[in-house]
Amino acid sequence: MTNLFQAARDWWGEAMAHAFGNPREDKAHLPPHVGPQPFRHHPHKDGH
Repeated sequence: MTNLFQAARDWWGEAMAHAFGNPREDKAHLPPHVGPQPFRHHPHKDGH
């Protein structure tokens, strides 16, 4: 019986995420910001 409730809860969560969208997934698919970006390259001493 516990598996039935767990399966129903998983199904309900999946249905709601599909119906309303998942904000974390939406943010993951955004393009990078336009404009100057900070310089982050720090050369290694071993040449890589």
